[in-house]
Amino acid sequence: MAEQTDKAKILDEMRTKYAALEDTLAPLDETQMTMEGVNGEWSIKDVLAHITAWHHRLLVWLHAATRNEEPTLYGLVTDEEIDRLNEQFYKEHKSRTLDDVLTGSRTTYLQIVDVVQAMNEEDLTDAHRFAWMKGNPLWYLVASDTYEHYQEHRGPIQEWLGKTKQD
Repeated sequence: MAEQTDKAKILDEMRTKYAALEDTLAPLDETQMTMEGVNGEWSIKDVLAHITAWHHRLLVWLHAATRNEEPTLYGLVTDEEIDRLNEQFYKEHKSRTLDDVLTGSRTTYLQIVDVVQAMNEEDLTDAHRFAWMKGNPLWYLVASDTYEHYQEHRGPIQEWLGKTKQD
């Protein structure tokens, strides 16, 4: 993620990758969306709830940045910490309805777009703008919790859908 970027590119990547994810999901019915096995026992609904949980964390960081404050949530350092948090998200959101998860995913995505659009270029791209980012630009968080995350999960969803069509 070392390449330089700007706000327009960030927003374009977010929109493009989210639209690609939505295109993958659009033809699916509720049974396909809630069937386990996409990622271990996770269904597509569970994957979307997971992405949405990370959206919520990103919104905390972005809102703190817009207020020039240090966020109340800190980034995770180890894979084990991330795995524990992902398991916590799964357990917290497993019982949510598909409609609720889809609405939450779309709503948080649009909120992130709005916040990023309203931010100035320096806040997103200056690696030294926020001390709590420890020398990284804020857009790294945006990328990892939006368009990179969408791509990370879209591939396995497509692969799983391909396998389920063969069965």
